[in-house]
Amino acid sequence: KLREKLLPGVSPLVFTRYLLDNAVFLSLDDMTDSMPEYEEIPIIMKMNDEVANEYERIEGKLKSILKSERKISHKILGNYLIILTLYPDMPYGMKPIYNPEDGSELVVPKNVGSPDELYEKELKVLEIAEEKISKGEKLLVYTNWVNTDTQKKLQRILTEKGYRTKILSSSTQASKREAWLMKNVNNIDVLITNPSLVETGLDLNEFTNIIFYNVAYNLNTFRQSSRRSWRINQTSPRVEVY
Repeated sequence: KLREKLLPGVSPLVFTRYLLDNAVFLSLDDMTDSMPEYEEIPIIMKMNDEVANEYERIEGKLKSILKSERKISHKILGNYLIILTLYPDMPYGMKPIYNPEDGSELVVPKNVGSPDELYEKELKVLEIAEEKISKGEKLLVYTNWVNTDTQKKLQRILTEKGYRTKILSSSTQASKREAWLMKNVNNIDVLITNPSLVETGLDLNEFTNIIFYNVAYNLNTFRQSSRRSWRINQTSPRVEVY
């Protein structure tokens, strides 16, 4: 059977007959003389020994299960990926991984910290915040994993240091996010959000320092969100992405 579906679109003839001789095609690279300096700065972070040891134990246990338990190995791959991604940022309160067939516990992550304890990444965020805000600059912090307590924890520790910190969450509708930013930007030192909420359509020129607290899998989201303040109308001479 052949199924046909009419998709919305415009005939290419519209462009070739009526628009092509009135069009100019430019990329940002063509206007780099007017763009601010842009730099991406990778920062290598190491887990502390206690977290690293438990991480390696979980990893070793999961690898052993994947090799020996062929019947369930493909069913726990998602949990395998999630727990090893999230644990370094939140080495507490992680749920066990259960056997999908009989419900028994396969791996039980140990709590080697607490929400009140500061880890290497958080200390680095505080260090960058102190440097930049003391110069009158603003900070944008991206956190991809909203199923951890990262956003609330960062807001708390930054607020305790005296920095005006707000979270832009998905509860603010996409059509209202620009208005929300315009309303709050003058009262913000640090903005925390998921990069997928601002990856397109928003200029965040006030935030010339961007930190990816963690990075997800979507490279397009990463690239789009990393350039939210690297815009043609940016008046600051430099944008830094950590």
